[in-house]
Amino acid sequence: MEQNHSAKYIYDIIRSSIENGIYVYGQPIPPERTLADLYLVSRMTIRKATDLLVNEGLLYRKQGKGTFVSLPRLHASNAITSTKKYLEDNGLKPSANVFYTGIRTAGYKYGSIFQIDEHAQIYQLFRQRLGDGIPYTIEYTYLPLSYVPNVEAYDFAQTSLYLCLKDNGITLSHSHQTLDLVLVNQPQSTLLAVPDGTSAFMRKSTIYDINDRAVEYTLSYSVAEKYVFKIS
Repeated sequence: MEQNHSAKYIYDIIRSSIENGIYVYGQPIPPERTLADLYLVSRMTIRKATDLLVNEGLLYRKQGKGTFVSLPRLHASNAITSTKKYLEDNGLKPSANVFYTGIRTAGYKYGSIFQIDEHAQIYQLFRQRLGDGIPYTIEYTYLPLSYVPNVEAYDFAQTSLYLCLKDNGITLSHSHQTLDLVLVNQPQSTLLAVPDGTSAFMRKSTIYDINDRAVEYTLSYSVAEKYVFKIS
């Protein structure tokens, strides 16, 4: 006999099961019919409850395959905060893979960003950022070498970039950021562990110190379903 349970009641049960690890990230929840039989409600009630969770980003549907638990979504702002702290604040264990570091001339583009001579040297850093071992973001970062002459002594798989800046007497003040929704393909899609054509946030961030010098520029790609950006 069907019980008079509301969709909100079922929503609370499923949400609690996700939060307590009964339903695991990336795995399907039981089919609607199974849940309807378990809680003695109609499939329509189950569908309403799961619709609420899909709208909140806790679940997502794959056509013909079922309803799955979404990966945790990071709540990020345009404040000057490291990716490592974003991950930690969202309950994830941060890690990083460094794919490339090197020194090059600034050229016109980065000379303009940093207001330095285009023949001046800049440091490049290309990293993949992970939470609980899952790729969340890839970052292409550039710094004027004259501001961080000892930068090559740092292991940025283990160390925060902002520690390097601090060690070089740089106090951060503010940032200018732009955010666009794009579709990623190779090589970004592989590094983010998503299919070609997946939606991602492309963020361009220029960070300034207390002397109003541009000291860091980062271009990053983050899978859209894993992030909620709050721009203030």
